[in-house]
Amino acid sequence: MTYLLDTNIVSHFVRSSSPELTRRILESETDSLCISTISAGELLYGLGRLPPSRRAQTLRQQLDAVFKAITVVPLPADAAHHYGIARSTLEKAGNPIGANDLWIAAHALAHGLTLVTNNTREFKRVKGLKVEDWL
Repeated sequence: MTYLLDTNIVSHFVRSSSPELTRRILESETDSLCISTISAGELLYGLGRLPPSRRAQTLRQQLDAVFKAITVVPLPADAAHHYGIARSTLEKAGNPIGANDLWIAAHALAHGLTLVTNNTREFKRVKGLKVEDWL
């Protein structure tokens, strides 16, 4: 694994909203990509909020296909260490980020992964986190 795909990246991919992102993901080796269990939960939550429709059903099928093709990795125990340090550092500096985003960042740090996100403004504040935007 090399890249941890953030929630917003998977969402854009499932919705086919960026040809460049779609190309980049499809050209990547599947074992170089992964999704945090935190992002998987956020994506499933978003789907659960949609009213029943053909579009919602299609998005669910596409997300299921993504989860089959790209490994959803559980949060490792040592992510807690990275979370605690990053959260206290950001709060002391007056620059906190959302709790789920912080856990995703800690997940990437724990595995030494580059986080692929469209939310670079927040994630670049996490010391030591490698961040790329494929959009």
